[in-house]
Amino acid sequence: MNAPAKPPFFGAAYYPEDWPAATIDQDLPLMKKAGMNVMRMAEFAWSAMEPSPGRFEFGWLHDAVDKLGKAGIASVLCTPTATPPLWLTEKHPEVLYQWDNGKRIGHGGRRHYCPTTPVYREYIGKIVSRMAREFGAHPNVIGWQVDNEIDFYFRPCSCDHCRKRFHACLESKYGTIDALNAAWCTSLWSMTYQRFDQVPPPRDDIWHHPALRTSWAHFASDAYVDFIRFQAEVLRNNGAGQPIGTDMINGGHVDHFDLHQHLDIAQVNHYHMADNLWETAFWFDKARSYKDRPFWNTETMTCWNGSCAANGYKAPGFCRANTWFAYALGGEAALYWLWRQHFAGQELMHGAVISSAGRPLHVFDEIAEIGAGLGAAGEFLAATTVDKTGLAIHFSDKAQALFEQQPMVNGLIYPGNSLLQRAYHPLMQAQFRMEVLQPAQDLDGIKLLISPFVPMLDDGGLRERLRAWIKAGGIWIAGPLTDVRDQSYAKFRHAPYGSLEEWAGFRSKFELPGDPRQFKFRMGKSGAIQSGSVWYDAMEAVGCTVLARYIEGPMKGGAAIIERPMGKGRIFVLGTMPEPPAFVNLVRTCAKKAGIAPAASASRNLLCAPRGGNGLYGMVVVEHENKAGTLTLSKPAKDLISGKAHARGTVKVKPYGVLALKYGR
Repeated sequence: MNAPAKPPFFGAAYYPEDWPAATIDQDLPLMKKAGMNVMRMAEFAWSAMEPSPGRFEFGWLHDAVDKLGKAGIASVLCTPTATPPLWLTEKHPEVLYQWDNGKRIGHGGRRHYCPTTPVYREYIGKIVSRMAREFGAHPNVIGWQVDNEIDFYFRPCSCDHCRKRFHACLESKYGTIDALNAAWCTSLWSMTYQRFDQVPPPRDDIWHHPALRTSWAHFASDAYVDFIRFQAEVLRNNGAGQPIGTDMINGGHVDHFDLHQHLDIAQVNHYHMADNLWETAFWFDKARSYKDRPFWNTETMTCWNGSCAANGYKAPGFCRANTWFAYALGGEAALYWLWRQHFAGQELMHGAVISSAGRPLHVFDEIAEIGAGLGAAGEFLAATTVDKTGLAIHFSDKAQALFEQQPMVNGLIYPGNSLLQRAYHPLMQAQFRMEVLQPAQDLDGIKLLISPFVPMLDDGGLRERLRAWIKAGGIWIAGPLTDVRDQSYAKFRHAPYGSLEEWAGFRSKFELPGDPRQFKFRMGKSGAIQSGSVWYDAMEAVGCTVLARYIEGPMKGGAAIIERPMGKGRIFVLGTMPEPPAFVNLVRTCAKKAGIAPAASASRNLLCAPRGGNGLYGMVVVEHENKAGTLTLSKPAKDLISGKAHARGTVKVKPYGVLALKYGR
C-alpha cells in the first residue's frame, strides 16, 4: 500500500462501472504517468450499486477504491441521486419532475427528479446510508460529492408536494394572505388571492407577476438546498467522516451561500472557453469565500467539450492555464471530466485524458507536465493560502433570480454583461485581487467593498451590517441599481432607494435606462469626459460631494457620482456604471485610501495571486489569453515548476504559461 495521497489533488472523473473489471489495471499506469493522485467515482452509478430494490452490490466499487489506493490514488465518492434507476421511477413515477401542465418528465436523463417528494428521499436514505457505512471510514476515500450540479435546469417542479411547500413558504414569510396581497399589489389586474393555496406555480404561457416568479425561484432554491442538506446528514449520521460538498455549476439558480451552511467543503465545476477563461477567476474567488478551507475544482475539461458532437478545440497550453487557475486561487484539487472517454451514451464525444480505446489524447503530455509541476510546487501550495487584500465585490444569487424576472433595463444580464464584464474583469486586468461575497456573508477584514447591481440590501440582513461596517471605517462603492427593491421584490414607495439617499446625502431627481443610447459625464469641474452605461440616475446633492456630473441628455448638470463620509467610513454612489477605465480609476483611488494595492505590476493578461503562510511567501502567475505577458518582480524569486531563479525586474511569461514563484528569504 502506497502512502495516502496528499494535496494538491489532481485527477479526473472515473466510471469503472461502465467498463470490464480489468480495465482499471490498464488505466493505473497511465494515471500515475499523468501525475494523478485522485479519482472521483459513482456519481451516476445507482443501478450498479443497487440493481434492484434493497439488493446492494458494492464489490466493484470496493475493488476500484482499493486498487486506486494501492497505487497511491485517493477516491472521492459521489451519491448517485442525480440519476434514479429505472426500477425506482417505474415503481414510483411520483419521484419524477412534473411540468406545470401536470405531465411528468420521462426516464432517461439526469437531474429529472423532484427534490421534495418523500418517497424519493426514502430511497435516497437507503442508498446513501449504505454508501456511508461501506466507505465512510475507508482510508482511501478523502471526500464526498452529493448529487451533481444542483440546479433546476428545466423549471422548478410543479408537483403537489412542491406546491404545498411553496404555499407554506409564502405563509411563513407573509403571515397572512392580506399581507402578501398588499406587498405584491395584487389589486393590479385583479390578481387578489383569498388563500395561499390559490397562488399558482408560474407558467411560461402566462404573463405572471414578477414577484410570483421570483418567489417561486427562491422557493426552488430552498428546496434543493434542503435536498442536499438531507443527504449530507444521512452521510454524517452513518459514519462518513470525510468532508462533504456538492459540485456547484457556475451561474446556477441555487443560493450557494445557503447551500454551504450544510456542507464542509466548496466544490465547483466550470467549462470556460478560450475567450472567457478569465471568468474562471470570478467563480473561484466566489467558491473560496464559502468555507475556511481550500475548495475543490471537481470538474473541468482537458480539451474540447461535447455531448454527441465535439466542439471547442483548445490551443496547446490552454489545459495548463485552465487547470492552474484552481490552485492559484485557493483550490487544493482540480479534476477533469473525464479520465477515459465514454464508448457510448449521451456524452461520448466529450474530451478526456485518454480515449475510449485507452490511448492518450493529444493533450496527455501537457497533463503530465501539469502533474509534474504540481509535484514540484506541492509543498509550497499546501503550506500557503491566497492572501486576503481587504477588497471585496458583491455577487448575489438572489439578485440573479430577481434580474431574470425583472432585468430593470433592456439587455442587462446578471452577472454577465453587468457585474462580470463592467466591474470584475476590469479590476482583474488592473491586478486587483478580491473576495467575491454574497450579501449574507460577513465583512470581517474587508476595507473596501464594491456593490454594483445589488437590488436588495435586506438580502441576508446586509443593510444593518453594512451601516455598522461603514461607520466603523469601511469604504463602500454602491450602485448602480443597488438598494432599489424591498424583500417582496417591489420598489420602495418613500424613495427610489431604501436607505441610500439618507446615508449618502442626495436626492434622486429621476432615472433613465441606458437603452438604446449611453450618456457622458465629466469627472470634477475640468476632468476627463467619460461614458456611463446600463442605467442613469440624475442625483441632486443634499449633503454630499459631487465627483462627476452629466454633460448631456435629460440628466445634464445632475450628479453622476457622489461621495459622503459616514462615521469613520465613506460612501460612494454610482448613478451610472462608468466605462472600465473610469471605474478602475475610482476603485484605485478608494483602494489607496484603504491601504490596498494591486497584487503585482504585470500585463493585463496575467492572473497574479499572492500566497503566504508558515513563513513562506510567493505568487502563482497564470497567463490566460494565449499571448506573451510580463511581470515585474520587486524581489528575487524561484519558479518551483521550472526550477529557474529570477532576479528583481521584468520576467517574461509565455502564452498560457504558469509560474509558481517562491520568494527568497
